[in-house]
Amino acid sequence: MIRVSGLSKAFGAQQVLNSISFQVASGEVLAVMGPSGTGKSVLLLHLIGLLSPDQGEIEIDRARVDQLSEKNLLSFRRRMGYLFQDGALFDFMTVQENLAFPLREHTALGAVEVHARTTDFLRMVDLSGAQDKYPSEISGGMRKRAALARALILEPKVLLCDEPTSGLDPVRSRDISLLIRDLAKRMGCATVITTHDAVNAFRCADRLIMLDRGKIAAQGSESDLRSSPEPFVRAFLEDCPVAGEKKGATDAKR
Repeated sequence: MIRVSGLSKAFGAQQVLNSISFQVASGEVLAVMGPSGTGKSVLLLHLIGLLSPDQGEIEIDRARVDQLSEKNLLSFRRRMGYLFQDGALFDFMTVQENLAFPLREHTALGAVEVHARTTDFLRMVDLSGAQDKYPSEISGGMRKRAALARALILEPKVLLCDEPTSGLDPVRSRDISLLIRDLAKRMGCATVITTHDAVNAFRCADRLIMLDRGKIAAQGSESDLRSSPEPFVRAFLEDCPVAGEKKGATDAKR
């Protein structure tokens, strides 16, 4: 579903990504880890076509993203969901209106169908009682879940999540991580999560990539990363406990 080959990007003299290659299958969750400034968000911007690579290829759902025109990119992005780091909900819309917005913009669904679809997705993220609240009236964890529901409302083939646990306490971080995994698996999305939160990356990802100064320092399973001989990887994971068994997130209540 997603194939990145030899992706490189520099801004002036700063080499941000250096020959990055990986693949993500439908229904698979890939976590891209690393500290701030290692190119994680820049990678996502390439996947969605907001940045063009200096070198390399990006193929998603058999389309060469790096070769699409701006017009074709607009159509292509409807097949992708994007969970922003801060949620990026419209503060002048209720939670349900936020979910309805992409349906009204990109589908021909009528009002009854839009209401039914948004109600279903609010139920999926356990926000059935918050549909008439504004983003400022709900907690940070609830805003993340509303933003996740909006990212999935068009039933995309690809889900991109930029630091989804940022700003949340450990319990809410766990809940949103497991919820992303549950919904990605249920909907069959190829999912890429960028994060510096190794604990929750291990909880929700099928495979992981560790970036160091724009290069892949290690990749594979949790055990692969923990057994890496790279000093950077070992230092990054030094204080990270072994992840527990992956499980559902049906208890995500806040």
